[in-house]
Amino acid sequence: MDLVLSRMVEDAIVDEVFSDRFEKAVREQFPFEYVIALRSPYYALLKALKICGLHAGAKVAVSALAPSWHSAAVEDAGFVPVVLDVEEETFHPSSEEIRRIDPSAIILFDALGKLPPPSLLEHTAVPVIEDISQTLGNASASKASLSFAYFSIWGLEADSPIATGGGALLCAAGKRDAQILRALDETLPSELKMTDYNAALGLSQLKGYASMIERRKAIRGMLLAQLARSRHSGLRVEDDEQLPCYAFPIFSETSAKEIIEYAKKHGVQAELAFASSPAMIEENAGAMFPSARSIALRCVLFPMHHKLSNQQVDQIGKIIATLP
Repeated sequence: MDLVLSRMVEDAIVDEVFSDRFEKAVREQFPFEYVIALRSPYYALLKALKICGLHAGAKVAVSALAPSWHSAAVEDAGFVPVVLDVEEETFHPSSEEIRRIDPSAIILFDALGKLPPPSLLEHTAVPVIEDISQTLGNASASKASLSFAYFSIWGLEADSPIATGGGALLCAAGKRDAQILRALDETLPSELKMTDYNAALGLSQLKGYASMIERRKAIRGMLLAQLARSRHSGLRVEDDEQLPCYAFPIFSETSAKEIIEYAKKHGVQAELAFASSPAMIEENAGAMFPSARSIALRCVLFPMHHKLSNQQVDQIGKIIATLP
């Protein structure tokens, strides 16, 4: 916090707005043509939905693992959320299920950093909004070539590796969609844009992004080695070099509640990964979303912050290795 306040004081005489500078820094570091820094992920999704050209009451596909505010934003935008179960391997709805409900738009949620399989987007004929909050800035490589609008939402709340203390980015990778965001940006009231304080914090964290990623990879490797000593399993990824997500997920073979209580007893905070998702909070979720429900009931997150000391990582590793 002292670093952020110092940066704001030092640059106080500069005419540029911090949110503008943060947007520019993100465009330079990540593969986006245009970026808008907003006050919250909810606002980012709401605005993305509004510019997709949907008719009132249109159906919008939502993942059963997504946070509950996804469905809230769809409803508040005047549309109807249709929650879909996910595949066990991909953590995304199947293309067959999407075609079955025939939505007017799709909101993808890259749970635990798992990008949607390319096959999911091959025959997409509606606008797509991808929530990349848990991917550390990664996004689907094929999105810019789609015929319809494709926007990304990057939440920067407390659980994000680049945490600005609140806020989100609405991003476009393709030039056509960038023009749409540019037109939107020109009409946005300043009260919806990210505050200077949050943007200044984001700028400071972007400077250490590369070292943060390397540290997270190192911590992930140490925790995976300890997890191998337990009866539980970790997140399966196609590429071992894939960027680690914001926390360390463990899939319980016994009781997630027992794991959380065991960790707390030994001074480590662990939590369910999808506590606010439809898979956990909807009535009859087990019948409606059996795959997502199974994932949500078993997945526990352990700390993997890049500021953890080696001693703290060792403590977390010992707990993971001895989980009941």
